[in-house]
Amino acid sequence: MTITRNLLWLGAVLAIPASAQEVEPYLLDTIDVTADVPEALAWDETEITEDQLETQFQGSNLQTILRSAPGVTVLGGAAGGAETAVNIRGLQDYGRVAVTVDGMRQNFARSGHDANGTFAVDTEMLREIAVSRGPGAKAGAIGGALEMRTVEAADLLPVDGGRVGGEFRLRYGTLSEQPTVHGAIAGQISDAADLTLAATSAEVGDYTSPDGTYVYAWQKTQSGLATLGFTDENGGRLTFSASRLEMDYYTGRTSGLPRDNDLRTDSYSLGYQADDVFGGWAINGKLYGITTQVSQRLLTEQLEPTGVDRSYDTGTTGILIEGARLFAIGTTDHDIGITFEGFRDTVKTDDPANETLTPSGNREIWSLAVEDRISIGRATLTLGLSADSYKLDSPDARVTGEALSPRIALELPVSPDVTLHAGMSLASRFPSLNETLVNGVHPEPADFPIRPNPDLLPERMRSFEVGIGYARQDLFTSGDSLQVRATGYYNKTQDYIGLDRVGGLFNGYYQYRNIDHVRIRGLELEASYQAGVFFGDLAGQMLDGIDLADGLELTQVPPDRLVLTTGYRSPDGRRELGARLTTVGTKEGGSLPTSAWQTVDLFYQQALSERTTFGVTLNNIFNENYTPHLETQPSPGFNAQASLIVRF
Repeated sequence: MTITRNLLWLGAVLAIPASAQEVEPYLLDTIDVTADVPEALAWDETEITEDQLETQFQGSNLQTILRSAPGVTVLGGAAGGAETAVNIRGLQDYGRVAVTVDGMRQNFARSGHDANGTFAVDTEMLREIAVSRGPGAKAGAIGGALEMRTVEAADLLPVDGGRVGGEFRLRYGTLSEQPTVHGAIAGQISDAADLTLAATSAEVGDYTSPDGTYVYAWQKTQSGLATLGFTDENGGRLTFSASRLEMDYYTGRTSGLPRDNDLRTDSYSLGYQADDVFGGWAINGKLYGITTQVSQRLLTEQLEPTGVDRSYDTGTTGILIEGARLFAIGTTDHDIGITFEGFRDTVKTDDPANETLTPSGNREIWSLAVEDRISIGRATLTLGLSADSYKLDSPDARVTGEALSPRIALELPVSPDVTLHAGMSLASRFPSLNETLVNGVHPEPADFPIRPNPDLLPERMRSFEVGIGYARQDLFTSGDSLQVRATGYYNKTQDYIGLDRVGGLFNGYYQYRNIDHVRIRGLELEASYQAGVFFGDLAGQMLDGIDLADGLELTQVPPDRLVLTTGYRSPDGRRELGARLTTVGTKEGGSLPTSAWQTVDLFYQQALSERTTFGVTLNNIFNENYTPHLETQPSPGFNAQASLIVRF
C-alpha cells in the first residue's frame, strides 16, 4: 500500500471512535429558510469559502483549490489549454458531473482524446465554491456537482451602510507573463438599486518542469462582469447580470499540430430571490443564456497560420427555480425542497476539413425534483424523488427518454458527539449528443469510422453510502473544536456508455454502446480542528474502480490522495500563515498509470492597514517533479507569487 493509503486508513480508524461529520450533530434538524435550497445529500458537500480563497489559495487555479475537497479531481486549466474538466468520485465527461457558475449550466463539450465536457472560469471572480459528491445534486449528474459563485454587491458594499465599496487586486509571480489585475466595485444607486462591476486581466507564461521538460502553458485572460440589482421593501431581490470571459492559448504544440485557440463565453441572466413569499416559501429563480465558442486556427511549427480553421459553439438557455419551506405536521417537522430545472443546448460545429467528431445538434433536459427532510425525534430522514426527461435531435436522428430517480438518507445522532449516516439512491445519466449522434471518420493516422447510436440507453447508477461523524468542543483545551466525518460509498453503474468496436476485420467500425457494468467504491475523510489561533484541515480519498465485464481498472478513477493544511491566525485577525501538504499515491492500473508525488506549499497574508493586505504563496517548495493523473505534461516546480489587495 502507498503512504497515502496508509495515512488515510489511519485517519479513518482514528475517526471511528470519535466519528466523523463536519457539522454539529443536530445541524441537519435546523431549519434553513433561505433562497438556497438544501441539496439532496448535504453530508457529501464541501464548501470553500471566500476567506479560504483569499488566504490559502490567493489566485490559484481550480486544480490546486479543489484538491482540498475529497473525491474531486480537476483536469486541464493550466498546461495544454485553458479548458477545465472535473472528475468526482471517478466519474467525468458527458454530463456525469454538473458544473454551474451562478446557477448557470456550463455544458460546452467536444469529442477528442482529452476530457469531453469542459468549461473555463476566471478564479479571481469567484467568491464561493461548493462541491456535492454523488447523485442527486443536479439532474443527470450521477457523479456530483460543482457550483461556483462570482462576486456580487454584498461582497463589496460596506457593512456599515456605505454606498460604495470595492477592491483592487494585483498579483505577480514566477509563472506570470504579465501581472494579474482584478478590480471590483459596487455602488448603491438608490435605496433600492445597486450596480456591481468587475474586471480581470491576467497572462501566464510557459515554464520548465524540474526534470527539464519545457511546457507550453501560455494563456491570456480577459473577463468582465456587470450586475444590476433591485431590492424591494420585503427583502426580495431582482438581478440582471451579464459577463464575458475571453481566453487565448495554444494546444497541440507537443504533438506537432499547434493550434491557436480563442475561447469566449458570454452569459446573461435574470434572477430573483426572496426569503418569504407565497405563504412562507424561500425561492431562488433564474432565467439565463450562455454561449461558449472555441475557435481554432491550425499553425505551422513556427506558429504561422496555415489557413485551416474550425470552431465549436455551444449555446445554452435555461431556467432554474428552487423553493424551500418548513411544514409542521403534528409533532413532525418537514423541510420541503422543490427544484424545477430545464435547459436547451444548441451545438454548432464548423470544420471545413471535416476532421472533427463533435456533432451539431440540440439537447433538452427537464427535471422536477422534490425532497422532504423529516425530523423524527433526534433523527432526520430525507426522502427525494426526481423526474427527468431528455430529447436529442440532429440531421441524423432524434432521441427521447425519461427516468425516475429516488433517494433516501438517514442521519441518526447516537450521542451528543456522534452521528451516523446512511443513504441509497438510484440515478440516471442520459446519453449526450457526442455519444448518440457522432458520425464520421477519426482523423489520420487512425482513420476508423465512428457511427451514431440512437438506441443508447441511459446509464443507471445504484449508490450506497454510510458515514460516521464527530463534532466536539473543548476536546483537548478550553475553546478548541474538532469536526470529523468519514464516508464510505459503493456505486454500481448499469448500461455504462463507452466507445466499442463493432463488426469484423474488414467491415468494423466504432460506436458508443452500453458496454456493461462498472463499479466504483471509495472512502472519503474530512476533518477540521480549531484551537484558538491555530487551525488544521484534512481531506483524503481512496478510490477503486473496475469494469465488471473484464475486471480491468477504470482509467478515470484517480489515485489515493491526502491533503493536510495547518496554520496560525493572529488574535487580531490581521495575519495568517500556514502550510499545505499534498501527497498522492501511485495509479498502476488503467491505460494511463501515474507515479506517486508529494508537494508542500506555504501561504502568508498580512494586513498592512484596515484597507490593504499583502500576501505571498510559495508553491512546491521542494521542487517536486510530478504529473497529475490524466494530465500529459508535468506541473511546475517551485514557484512563488505575491499579492496586494486594496479595499475601499
